[in-house]
Amino acid sequence: MKLSTIILILLLNTIFVKAQQETINNLIQELRLIKSDSKKCAILDSLAIHYFYFTTRQDSAFYFINETINNAFHLKDKRYLILAYARMGMYFVFTSQYKASLEISLRGIKLSEQYNIPYYLSALYYNIASVYSFFRNFDSELKYVQDGMYYLKNYEDPCIDQHVNILTLLGNVYQEKKMRDSAFYYFSKSHFIALTSKDPTSQDESLCYFVKYYFYSKNFAKADSICFEGIKQCEKNSDFQWIEGFHLLLARSLIGQEKILQAVPVLHLTMADAKSIDDKNYTASCAKLLYNCFDKLGIRDSALYYLKLKDSLNSEILSSEINNQIQETSFEQQLNEKEERANQILGNERSKEKIVTYIFLTALGFLILIVSILWRNNRQRRKINTLLQQQKEEIQNTLAELKSTQSQLIQSEKMASLGELTAGIAHEIQNPLNFVNNFSEVNAELINEMEQEIDNGNLPNVKAIARNINENEQKITQHGKRADAIVKGMLQHSRVSAGQKEPTDINALADEYLRLAYHGLRAKDKSFNATMQTDFDPTIGRINIIPQEIGRVLLNLYNNAFYVVSEKKKQKPEGYDPTVSVITKRIGDKIEIRIKDNGNGIPQKLMDKIFQPFFTTKPAGQGTGLGLSMSYDIIRAHGGEIKAQTKEGEGAGFIINIPLT
Repeated sequence: MKLSTIILILLLNTIFVKAQQETINNLIQELRLIKSDSKKCAILDSLAIHYFYFTTRQDSAFYFINETINNAFHLKDKRYLILAYARMGMYFVFTSQYKASLEISLRGIKLSEQYNIPYYLSALYYNIASVYSFFRNFDSELKYVQDGMYYLKNYEDPCIDQHVNILTLLGNVYQEKKMRDSAFYYFSKSHFIALTSKDPTSQDESLCYFVKYYFYSKNFAKADSICFEGIKQCEKNSDFQWIEGFHLLLARSLIGQEKILQAVPVLHLTMADAKSIDDKNYTASCAKLLYNCFDKLGIRDSALYYLKLKDSLNSEILSSEINNQIQETSFEQQLNEKEERANQILGNERSKEKIVTYIFLTALGFLILIVSILWRNNRQRRKINTLLQQQKEEIQNTLAELKSTQSQLIQSEKMASLGELTAGIAHEIQNPLNFVNNFSEVNAELINEMEQEIDNGNLPNVKAIARNINENEQKITQHGKRADAIVKGMLQHSRVSAGQKEPTDINALADEYLRLAYHGLRAKDKSFNATMQTDFDPTIGRINIIPQEIGRVLLNLYNNAFYVVSEKKKQKPEGYDPTVSVITKRIGDKIEIRIKDNGNGIPQKLMDKIFQPFFTTKPAGQGTGLGLSMSYDIIRAHGGEIKAQTKEGEGAGFIINIPLT
């Protein structure tokens, strides 16, 4: 590059930086003079945007976004607070704090729905889609980016060039899904919008995604050409965000073309840019590529140096991620405290408004009453009384209908819950009923025989038949009581829990719900069979629990266990025998229940999430993700604990500990 060109770029860069700094200084000066809270929020948001997009001082961007949140909390107009949540979500994405980004973006969505403010939902959904993009969950990314596109089309979103962001991310999803035509369409549309934009960073962003498109398409010549154009544009615009991306893509393209010697200086330049803004992720990526280059060139010393540098940077990144997690927790606590204070202030204001309203309405009603008394005569009073009586009767009729409807709804809810056990209970109750019917028929035949023997005067045979009838009656009574116990258990399960503990045989409860769960699945799939293994400790006796609640926990865990062994059986592994085992044991002042299956197990990376509400590993439509969360809450309410164990490919187990009293 010629000296004059370098001087021109440096001059343009200096002018750009000075112009941005002058803008920032003017905004800060204006901020000191403004007293209106809403205008103050607008200026704070502008400062955050300038620091975020046009400087490398991301900490300053975070400060001004946080100040916007602090000032917007107590405002009745929640638009600035929702906008600040969208900004903070984007900041957390760029700083790799993905959990925090999801948390605050979801808060923003909830706030938007609560106050019916849809204007910033596209930015909030874009943040969530970006997080899923990082974790390469492209189906979820596509869902949320399409949600963002919907709100972008139907509502105004003042976030900087949100159209470009949404379209480039949508194109990136289709590129990762190997749908090249769709990817090219959205990249082209994004670039066209960016060219008409006043924001240079949007133009650089859309151009960078075009480079990725041609790079993945193996069109290295086109990728290199756009890379050079993008680098010049970033240097002209002093775009610190995207110039690293262009350099790194250019280096990857050269390596893909086996132009190793040309790639090395580009990587050195990229690493220098990344170090200048303390971007450890890009620096580590450059170090890894330089290690590969020198390794291919056979320059062992340099290869070893960059290998050690990569490992060192990855350790720093890991340490930084741990610090980010600590900061995320701290920020979430602060946010919760702010929301609590804001809700208290808002609640007090609403209480005052209600008191004033009640006083005004009371005074107004009193005045109307006096005027009415003076103005109306006796005849009008009689008409009013008649009308009031009619209205009273109508209200009473309406109230009666509402109570009737309410009772029907409550009964429907009970029957819906009871329906989950119907299949298993039907199978269980059929056995004792069959015994009752069979022995009743036998007794009828024996009575006929006994009458014949009485007529014949054969007393020994009469006594023998009478003994048989007596034994059959005992069996009828035994199986009738069994059916009665099943029906009572069904009714108890359907009854709303009063929260009262009662002495319960935990072994019998565990055994009964195991069989109900098994036969419930068999009712849906006649081909399913499984081995049930039980080992109940007879020394446990009765313990104080709420049997309906613990029964729901056991039923949920059994259903999950039978589901996973059924799914594994469908894969037809050789010699596989679906097995679910239940063990109870008394340990000191507690009892332990172990439920284990030999299914495919739970992936280790999901173990921290299985007790979270709405998290499920089942396919869409087959699980709500509330079963384990509900079970966790019930066991905790009993003063106990529930833990999960797993071995991928071998099965999973749950351990429940409950105090005896």
